[in-house]
Amino acid sequence: MQNMNTQPLDLITLDNGLRFLYSRNANSAAFELSVHIDTGSRDETAENNGVSHFLEHMMFRGSERFPDSVALAGAMESFGGEANAMTSIENTVYWLKGSTRRIETAFELFSEFFLRPNFADLETERDIVLQELANDYNEAGDNIDCETLAMASMFPQNPLGLPIIGTEDSIARLTASELKLKHALHYQPNQCILSLISSLPFEDAARMAEKSFGHRWPHVHSAPPARSTLNQDYFTSGKQKRTLVLQNNSDNQYVLKFMLPGAGGLNQRVVEDIIVERLLDDGIASRLPATVREKHGLVYEISADAQSYADVGTFSIDATISQDSLQKLLDVLLGELIKVCREPPSPEELERLKFRYLFDLETLQENHPRLISREVTQLFLKTPLSLQEEAHWVKSITPEQVRETARRILTHPRQTMVLVGPRARKFRGSVEKFLDQLQRCGG
Repeated sequence: MQNMNTQPLDLITLDNGLRFLYSRNANSAAFELSVHIDTGSRDETAENNGVSHFLEHMMFRGSERFPDSVALAGAMESFGGEANAMTSIENTVYWLKGSTRRIETAFELFSEFFLRPNFADLETERDIVLQELANDYNEAGDNIDCETLAMASMFPQNPLGLPIIGTEDSIARLTASELKLKHALHYQPNQCILSLISSLPFEDAARMAEKSFGHRWPHVHSAPPARSTLNQDYFTSGKQKRTLVLQNNSDNQYVLKFMLPGAGGLNQRVVEDIIVERLLDDGIASRLPATVREKHGLVYEISADAQSYADVGTFSIDATISQDSLQKLLDVLLGELIKVCREPPSPEELERLKFRYLFDLETLQENHPRLISREVTQLFLKTPLSLQEEAHWVKSITPEQVRETARRILTHPRQTMVLVGPRARKFRGSVEKFLDQLQRCGG
């Protein structure tokens, strides 16, 4: 790789402890202002499940100067761009985009939006969240969202297994007091990172950040509770190893999700998991698309995903398939996964995989939002990982290490298989056989 030096990111700490992260895009007429919060559904319980996501919605209902959602949206949209947010398992992020010509006013409004929500129209927003939740259920009232079903099975009795959106019962229970408590406990300067992408000189950007966000935040009154953590022992302790979720649904297709434990944090093991992900699914020429789709024509799309959390991770394979092709998909997929566990990739295949991975790292410097996101992750995890270090790990991995990593992941005894579709339960025997044969590769 010729150039692994990313453009510099400026990082300072404001007077109140809030970190401000800046990426200068000298040729852009737009700004992107964001607040990243180190909290999500993992910081909830079964009783208040969904409070992080509900709060994200309620933040847009109004503020001190803008009494309702339409007035606030009008003010935010006056900058020419958009305002939006996203809640995930471990983080929440809000962003505002617009013209740099109005950035100083945008800073002021974004501060008011974030620090002084008025929590108006709670019941209206509750109805909206419940409508969003309804997308995860069929007409019989069964949950058919494979990600939700798989995570609940992989992490039973643990906040990682809670749905980000919550449940119908928990959403119905949430009160304004609980939303305000979430805001007070977790939306604190030392739990947040303010970021900006714009063409401004750093000194001007830092001055605006300090003026709008560097003071004492009025809603904060105590330290947030500590987040519970896990380690790989979690996946081997206890009697439960394999979980099958076979959910009948009247759709004319099956949705399949196969989930296994993976590595967490920012470390070499996570990079090894990503290598296996890319071996299976990184372009049409990679293993799963080339075999399952291009050779056999069984699916429109099949994917693999290595997901890393602060301490543990997951590895998933997802596919959507017609009724008459499910058994053949199981057979073809099994054969390909067994091959990956038993045979290392050829030097040519691994070189192609590495080149694509390294190219993604090299071009990261051209993508300001990705640069910010990567740095935010490192700051929240308190684990620095330079592009050079990640590239070194990618370059050093051998074909045999890829095989061993694939074997570690794909033959792990903590298997979760979710199948949603018409008469899904009739395929229990086929799914059990698939899991048995794959796990035997690790014996």
